[in-house]
Amino acid sequence: DFTDAVTLTIGTNPGGGTLSGTTTVAAVAGVANFSTLSIDKSGTGYRLAATAGSLTRTSGAFSITPGTATQLGFTVQPATTTAGAVITPSVRVAGLDAFGNTATSFTGTITIAIGNNPGAGVLAGTKVITATAGVAVFSNLRIDRAGSGYTLAATADGFTGVTSAAFDIVTAAVTQLGFTTQPITTTAGVTLSAVQVAAQDSVGNTVSSFTDAISLTISTNPGGGTLSGTTTVAAVGGVATFSTLSIDKSGTGYRLGATSGSLTRTSGAFSITAAPATRLAVTVSPLTTTAGATISPAVRVAAIDDFGNTATGFTGLVTIAIGTNPAAGTLSGTTTVAAVN
Repeated sequence: DFTDAVTLTIGTNPGGGTLSGTTTVAAVAGVANFSTLSIDKSGTGYRLAATAGSLTRTSGAFSITPGTATQLGFTVQPATTTAGAVITPSVRVAGLDAFGNTATSFTGTITIAIGNNPGAGVLAGTKVITATAGVAVFSNLRIDRAGSGYTLAATADGFTGVTSAAFDIVTAAVTQLGFTTQPITTTAGVTLSAVQVAAQDSVGNTVSSFTDAISLTISTNPGGGTLSGTTTVAAVGGVATFSTLSIDKSGTGYRLGATSGSLTRTSGAFSITAAPATRLAVTVSPLTTTAGATISPAVRVAAIDDFGNTATGFTGLVTIAIGTNPAAGTLSGTTTVAAVN
């Protein structure tokens, strides 16, 4: 003759599930029949609790198993990591059922790639994994360039792709210097376009906290030139900018050397070209010679710039004559010649 209402709730909840359906039913002939109940999260060891006034009872244990995979999901998100280091903990992507449970029967192949790429990084490591018990574990992923707001994108055949939460890749300790703006071919005595040298980690990211001084010298000096300007500069944001440099002697294959403490780096090759001609110079002088014989070796006169470099673009006519004439001699031969180089 019992007809009171009986209410069911989850008593033991190993999966964090929610009980849906009609959870309060009036007893009929002493029995309450719950025919619409469901639980959305998988787990082993669920129990239901029944109450009716002061009466209570807990059910036996039972399990909720996952459904078939309908979507992908990141079950372990990528975390902020040092550039070049393995992302830890390992990123995990699972096949999930409609309620977000890992579908343990899923054994598809999942591919991962960089989604948002603020640092133009490259993703290294094993990027294609076959799921085991519904989960693909990416245990050796790493990104080489620092940046804030990276994401990873996971895809699998037959499923809509999914994007991870945003994470950062941060720079490591300084291990090297790098010319981020190389010296370029410039006219002798003219200021070089600003040269920049950065303090970098092992994979080439600029370490913005570095503020030590960086010095430049000529490391390869094909023209015997002198480096002028401010050659030692304190780094700002990890970068030293050299904006007043010049070299006075022309040559092909110059290189600059950067140093800061024990760190060193050599620039790419560049040339210094001669400035416009401003004067003449005798580069091969006449030697004592027998009267009437050809003066040997041949006399050479060059057009040179203010720094003594041969102005290779000069093609004007050069005329030679006797300057001091102690014996009233006559100069014979071709005395006017067009310059070549």
